[in-house]
Amino acid sequence: MDYSKKIADILKTLGEQTYIELEGTGYLVYAIIQPLRYKNKMYLEQIRTELGFKDGECFLYLGPKEIDFAGKERYTVVSTRDRDYNVSRADRISLNDKLQYIWAILTPRVESGDMDES
Repeated sequence: MDYSKKIADILKTLGEQTYIELEGTGYLVYAIIQPLRYKNKMYLEQIRTELGFKDGECFLYLGPKEIDFAGKERYTVVSTRDRDYNVSRADRISLNDKLQYIWAILTPRVESGDMDES
């Protein structure tokens, strides 16, 4: 059974167009990005920064295996039409020793002039 094809079909059907900038090169893919929520829906981990309050909001990314940024998180920016994200952590998901998709945790990207926070 070819799981790679099925996963690619799911990403194309359920995902949204996503732009990935990896080490200066841009890629347009379909990926699923959704908020990670805690059971009690309380988000008390707000951090005070020079730009104001930043919450601990995180997002789950499921994307195609062709754009593998695992190990290159620091050099990757993920963008949708609504928001830009930094990659906190990424990993490769394999089945039967065959790469199937990329999994990542994203945080909202905050920019102001030359300042960029992850």
